[in-house]
Amino acid sequence: MINRSLLRKGARFIAVGVVGFATDAGLLWITTTQANIDPYSARLMSFSSALIITWILNSSITFEASKTNKRRQFNSYLTVQVLSFGLNYSIYSGIVWLNWSAPLVALVVAALVSMVFSFCAMNLWVFRDTAQ
Repeated sequence: MINRSLLRKGARFIAVGVVGFATDAGLLWITTTQANIDPYSARLMSFSSALIITWILNSSITFEASKTNKRRQFNSYLTVQVLSFGLNYSIYSGIVWLNWSAPLVALVVAALVSMVFSFCAMNLWVFRDTAQ
């Protein structure tokens, strides 16, 4: 059953995701166009920066995590984010490779699926001591 607490948490998760996406995209654009860094190295930097920003925001705002398990939570968060990125990239690549849709549509589909995966994994595993 979906309750109000879960809906509020989901809305905060989406808002943090928007901030993370803006961080990722902004840094990717700056590093590739202004600093002339190759797109693969730039992507690693932008993803890492977005991961840290979203960790801070999700742990303090979305899930209101306790201070006691920060190391375990961060390691679990990192695992979920890497798996989510792999899921996102796999779905995106598969849709594009099979020529099912344009890359932008594939990106949206992949982002939505990985967002649901991430939220569930974070709510049920990473921040389980604060899940309600």
